Amino acid sequence: MTTFPTLITAQSELDALVDHLSGRPELALDCEMDSMYAYRTSLCLVQIGWEGGEALIDALRDLDRSGLAALCDDPGVVKVFHGGENDIGLLSARWGFSFRNIFDTMAASQVLGHDGFGLAALLDRNFGVHVSKKFQKADWRVRPLPDAQAEYARIDVRYLVPLRRTLLGELEARHRVEEVQSEFRRISKVRSEEKPFDPENWVRIKGAREAAPADRATLRELYVARDAIARELDRAPYRVLHESALLDLARLKPAGAGAVRRVHGINRGLYGAHIDLLAEAIERGRAVTDFPFPKKPRPGPGDRFGAGPLTPEQLQLFDALRAWRSLAAHERGVEVARIATNALLTAIVRRHPQTREELAQVDGMEEWRMREYGEPLLAVLLQGAGA
Repeated sequence: MTTFPTLITAQSELDALVDHLSGRPELALDCEMDSMYAYRTSLCLVQIGWEGGEALIDALRDLDRSGLAALCDDPGVVKVFHGGENDIGLLSARWGFSFRNIFDTMAASQVLGHDGFGLAALLDRNFGVHVSKKFQKADWRVRPLPDAQAEYARIDVRYLVPLRRTLLGELEARHRVEEVQSEFRRISKVRSEEKPFDPENWVRIKGAREAAPADRATLRELYVARDAIARELDRAPYRVLHESALLDLARLKPAGAGAVRRVHGINRGLYGAHIDLLAEAIERGRAVTDFPFPKKPRPGPGDRFGAGPLTPEQLQLFDALRAWRSLAAHERGVEVARIATNALLTAIVRRHPQTREELAQVDGMEEWRMREYGEPLLAVLLQGAGA
């Protein structure tokens, strides 16, 4: 029996794992990432499971991962995830991986209409396994990796291969394989993109809306300064300064680095240069006595999906389609997004097809969706046209 270290950290160990996995028809994958402690979300751990074993790969090590990438891209190997959008998105964006032939147990459970589709619920229901939530907010950068934390990570992939087989049987029995495959194809193409820092998001700080007009400019300047410090230290912004400390600094406006350092809540781990940045931000804000809230145009219905807002007539049809969707979801026993997303409904409204052929041309109306919902969708559209 091939055994692997608690955490694979060397190239020879990773190469041996890839050789061990070669030829296996199913592999389970999961990732642990740092999105709570570091400034930029990073991969910390990659878990791989197969029938009879699991292994943990240290994603913080600079290793040649081409062998692992080849397995992920191999159409002859089923890659099993649970809620794999984040994992696939990050592996694609950071490591350049591509994925073919995936199976997502969360998506499968949603298509089947299960009441609980989280991994803990599925493991409990199918295997009688109770998963602790102790390490849900753990720091996965810590090394050496504690044994209990490593075992928690292994459980995330230990049961995915047999769970996939169980769910596939249910999907086949209920004739929903084609439906779920379209969702798998969508998930396999996800790529995570970092959102750029928006200095106007200072208004989202809890309590910012209640700040005095004379304090708002200072609060914004401090919000921007905190982000610059967080980026330099590679820490999540809240670990540099909590929002309550930002509000206190904006209200008190201490003059000079020494006074800033004495304010309650200032992180003692900040360097002198960082305190200077905060003091300078306060001075800039102090010069502004009345600072308005930023005005961002609120998107109208349809704006998020391009081509501008919907007309009143289109809005009426959109609402009719949403009402139909709610009823169809209830009858099918699934969430409304499994019937059609708002983006798809908006695309249908904009084109307003009048025939099955025209409806089938709308992006997102796959064959299975046309087969299941084409006629009732068209009936709503034709009724709207005659209204």
